[in-house]
Amino acid sequence: MKDMESHCQDILNSLREAVTEALETKRRLGQYAVIVVDGQPRRIPAEQIEPLISAAKAKWIGSV
Repeated sequence: MKDMESHCQDILNSLREAVTEALETKRRLGQYAVIVVDGQPRRIPAEQIEPLISAAKAKWIGSV
C-alpha cells in the first residue's frame, strides 16, 4: 500500500510541476491563462500569474 501512495504522490508532483511550467511560460510570453474557480472559468492576465503560482506552491507545501 505504501508503494501505491508513493506512486500517487510522484504523479501528483509531476502534474504540479508541469502546470507550474506551463503557467510560467504563459507569464513570460505575456499571455493570459484560463483556470477554473468554483466551477467557472476565469481568465487570468499574465501579470497576475506569478502570485497565482506562489499561492499554489504555498498550498502544496502545506499538503505534503
